[in-house]
Amino acid sequence: MSISEKITAGDLDELAFRGKVENGHLVPGGLLGDQAAMDDIEVGIYVLEKDGTLIACNKTAISAWGRSPELGTSEKYCGAFRLRYPSGDVMPHDVAPPSVVINNGGTVRNADVICEQPGGHRLLALVNVFPIRDDADQVVGAVNIFRHNTTKTVPGLLASAGVG
Repeated sequence: MSISEKITAGDLDELAFRGKVENGHLVPGGLLGDQAAMDDIEVGIYVLEKDGTLIACNKTAISAWGRSPELGTSEKYCGAFRLRYPSGDVMPHDVAPPSVVINNGGTVRNADVICEQPGGHRLLALVNVFPIRDDADQVVGAVNIFRHNTTKTVPGLLASAGVG
């Protein structure tokens, strides 16, 4: 089974991501370095540099966020307009699961995060964040793979179009 098929099927147990830093910026390897292949996957995927800068995302992520982020600029840790905990409280981007992975080197698996679009529409997402490591096994970035979590309901959350 290819990595794309594993991601689509939700078979994330053995995934590992590689990249390298060139001229101070992450160059993701494999699937993450192929925009067309990422766009073909029907779950949200986005890539962050070590400082949290959003450098790549697929069409499904853009749809979930309700906006196209400016890649490689000041966008940090996520492309959503606002993140919320399942309780509805605002989750600062700098403490969101991708930040935890970049700073600690582990993974975050099956975490619930509410992504809020600029117009207020909200989506409960099931996020799985993995570090991107270089040849020396150092964390050089992170990848978030997320899908609409249809197995849970959150009071006050509007029904929304699915992601994945």
